Amino acid sequence: MFAFIKDFTVDFLRNLLNTRLYWLCVVLISFGFEVCGYYFQYVMDLKPCEMCVYERAGFAAILIIGLFVLIHPKTLKYIGIPAWIYASVMSLQIAVEHIDAETNIFAQCNAVIEAKRFWIPLDQWLPSFFNPTGTCGDIPWSFMGFSMPWWVRAIFIGYLIAIAVSLIIHFFFYIRRRKSLQN
Repeated sequence: MFAFIKDFTVDFLRNLLNTRLYWLCVVLISFGFEVCGYYFQYVMDLKPCEMCVYERAGFAAILIIGLFVLIHPKTLKYIGIPAWIYASVMSLQIAVEHIDAETNIFAQCNAVIEAKRFWIPLDQWLPSFFNPTGTCGDIPWSFMGFSMPWWVRAIFIGYLIAIAVSLIIHFFFYIRRRKSLQN
C-alpha cells in the first residue's frame, strides 16, 4: 500500500505541469478569487478603485490562461507558464502600488495608467465587471489588520511561489530522467 502511494505521488509530481488536474486547480482558484471580488463589490457594496479593477483583471487573466492550457497541457504549458508569470508580476506590481496609495496621501493611481497601455481599457470594454467607482486611498475592508491590497499582494506572491515550486519539481524530474537515460 505504501509503495502504491509513493509511486502515485512520484508519478503525479513528475507530470505535475502536464496534468489537467493541476491546471483545473489554477482555474478554480482564480475563479474563486474572481467570485470573491464580485462578492465584495455587489454584495458587500465595496466600491472598487482603478487598481482594484486591474488587480481583479490579473485573476481573470490567470483564469483564462488556465482554461487555455487545459486544452492540451503538455504543449500549451510552454505558453501558459510565462503568461501566468507575467500576469502575476503585473498584478503584484499594481497591488504594491495600491498599498502605497493607501499609506501615502500623495500617491496616486499611476500604475493603472501604465497598465492600460499594456493591457486593455477594461473599464471601457467591460464596464459592468470592471468599472471603478471607488478611490485608491480608501480602506473600506480589512481582515486580520490587513487591507484588500495587502491580501491581493499575498495571493500573487503565492501564485509566483506555486509556479516556482512547480517548475523546480518539473526540472528536478527532468534532470533525473536525463541521468537515468544516460546510464
